[in-house]
Amino acid sequence: MQKLPVPINKATLVTTGLKYGLPILGVGIGIYAVKKLLFKRNPDGTSSRVAPSIKDTLINRQNLTISPSDAALFANTLYGAMLDIGTDEKTIYSTIDKIQSKDDMLLVIKAFGMKQYLWGARAAFLGQDYNLIGWLRAELSEKEIAKIKTKFDGWGIPL
Repeated sequence: MQKLPVPINKATLVTTGLKYGLPILGVGIGIYAVKKLLFKRNPDGTSSRVAPSIKDTLINRQNLTISPSDAALFANTLYGAMLDIGTDEKTIYSTIDKIQSKDDMLLVIKAFGMKQYLWGARAAFLGQDYNLIGWLRAELSEKEIAKIKTKFDGWGIPL
């Protein structure tokens, strides 16, 4: 003979759900609150620990030597060089060498926009929003940054 299933008590299910669900919800809210408190942001949304704000910087269109589509191409090339495991430093150096003026670099930074960063990978919830400067700071070592810093210093763009 087949045994009949034991009836499920709804009160027990609710109690069990509360017993395990509330602590999990509390931990999630706690992680979110700590993230908000510890990771301050610049006015343009970048992390203040990694990238300086360039929100108030104006691009002088008369000084541009590249088109907006060229800037988008440079930005995508730099993003591809830093995305996922491993950083292609040679591509970063050669792309930055092609950029001639401060206004060109600002246009590339604007074209790069804000992208989520979590150890070089895409991250929807846990990552931080960084602009191109933030990605460069996070992906390159101090020795590697020194190779491009003189160019950024000449442009007056903090790196």
